[in-house]
Amino acid sequence: MKYPIFLDSLPKSGTHLLAKALSGLPGIGHSGRHMDRKTIAEFVDKGVEFSLRGREDINIERDYQWIERLLKSIPSGRFLTVHLNYHPEVHNALLQMNYKILLMMRDPRDVVLSWADFMTKEKTHLLYPFFRQTDLDYRIMCGIQGVGSDVTQTRRQPSIAELISGHIKWKTLGGAFLVQFEHLIGEKGGGSREIQQQAIQRLAEFFEIECANTAVNHICDNLFGGTHTFNSGLIGRWRERFTDEHKALFKAHAGQFLIDLGYEMDMDW
Repeated sequence: MKYPIFLDSLPKSGTHLLAKALSGLPGIGHSGRHMDRKTIAEFVDKGVEFSLRGREDINIERDYQWIERLLKSIPSGRFLTVHLNYHPEVHNALLQMNYKILLMMRDPRDVVLSWADFMTKEKTHLLYPFFRQTDLDYRIMCGIQGVGSDVTQTRRQPSIAELISGHIKWKTLGGAFLVQFEHLIGEKGGGSREIQQQAIQRLAEFFEIECANTAVNHICDNLFGGTHTFNSGLIGRWRERFTDEHKALFKAHAGQFLIDLGYEMDMDW
């Protein structure tokens, strides 16, 4: 395996699912690092003030030199996970360091629902104090249209459209290899074993490595569940919880993205 790997994803889109698939491929393993401020802090010079309060957003303009040091620390055959909007300076660094870039995507409606569930469970998140006593319908609304820091009193939550727009550029501008949650989840999550096998084989081809059918099947057999952020792992769970109001709001804010990403043919859903 000749390349270090940059695995970007929307939060709650199946990062750990793809990480497990990658770890099963010959010559590939997790670097043990996720690009967040806590990790970046390990590369900051002594004496430099570097806030780690809660889960603060990465500030590329201010912290690029430390980010670059982190990227340089990842050896070939190891992957780094990250939830990061596309940034040309980071992209240029990845190219110079011979990285392979992956982008993990999922039906944005399921992303919103998974995020809405997660916000009342992750006590270290800056938004947890605000959302912990809210109901699911309200959190779904916030996941779709976003909510400002003036309301949360900590940080803003971007709309799902803003999140998709920032991450999809890793594919449209950064040439990332797109992996879709629905292709990788397999039968236990409501998908297809055949499509799952094909997705893993395409990953192997992207990395220019050989992966025997027995290895592919072993990966498939062990992908579902077993990670600390795992919720239900099911395709289309949004259908059980989205109200007509949620659907109308989603269509207004991000309906076109569903068509662009191939999740819908039109707005009639």
